[in-house]
Amino acid sequence: MTSVPCAICGNATYRLVVDMKWRRILRCSDCGLVRADPLPTFDEKLASETNDYEVDAACPEVQDLCNNYHRDYVVDPIILRMQQHLGDLEKTLGGPGSLLDIGAATGIFMHLARERGWSPMGIELCEERAAAAAKEFDLSIHTGMFTADSFDGRRFDAATMLDVVEHTTDPLAMLKSAHAVLRPGGAVFVAVPNQNCLLTVLVNLYARLGGPSAQKLLPRLYVPIHLHYFTPRTLIRLVTDAGFRVVHLEHAPVYLGRYEMSLLMKLPLKAILAVGAALKMNARIEIEAVRA
Repeated sequence: MTSVPCAICGNATYRLVVDMKWRRILRCSDCGLVRADPLPTFDEKLASETNDYEVDAACPEVQDLCNNYHRDYVVDPIILRMQQHLGDLEKTLGGPGSLLDIGAATGIFMHLARERGWSPMGIELCEERAAAAAKEFDLSIHTGMFTADSFDGRRFDAATMLDVVEHTTDPLAMLKSAHAVLRPGGAVFVAVPNQNCLLTVLVNLYARLGGPSAQKLLPRLYVPIHLHYFTPRTLIRLVTDAGFRVVHLEHAPVYLGRYEMSLLMKLPLKAILAVGAALKMNARIEIEAVRA
């Protein structure tokens, strides 16, 4: 099916999840990691990270969602969730310290961290997004691909990746790089969409059954900028294979309040997500781990 090895286990045997015509979604037959095929080149990835949130039809609601990420932000469930992540890290580490936000995006998480006494630094692939965040919040944000050598040997108390790991072509390399830039005992926090989400399971089934609207639904589920898709099991394996010890994993909800969508779409979506939460098939999974 493809000769590209799995990013976690190295296996090159896959099963088809769904065929989107312009790309396929595959599941590793060994560890279960789900990935897009084909994976983009670096230049293609850079172009998509620069442009897709502005122009891609699959992500129009995200533009509205990000409108709150500025100095005069309104406290809502997403902001509260970010503050909770910081509080969890503070409990693990004994208080705030130096923090590296990998995939800094709008800079809002770094801003919230600084408000709590952290010393944040960020790195962002998209130069335009990094410049805008640095200007809005007066932050230090490096640009480019994150590697173990990105900060010239500096060690941080914590590293965070909020909705980032699913974007990368090599998630294990990213986690190993995070391990390398943390001090011994330092903590990493990762949040990703959940491939075992009830909504995802239902849409995949609908697509395999040949549902007439499947090709319209799939790009919203498997957005072009996402390359890997994790379950709790594959996320735990990713983190432990990178050298971390898991502190806790949490099934988390997704906040729909600021997503721009019709009531006809939002109501059944909320119902499905609520049932999924009751079954521990939430839309998101979050994991905190420490460097051994």
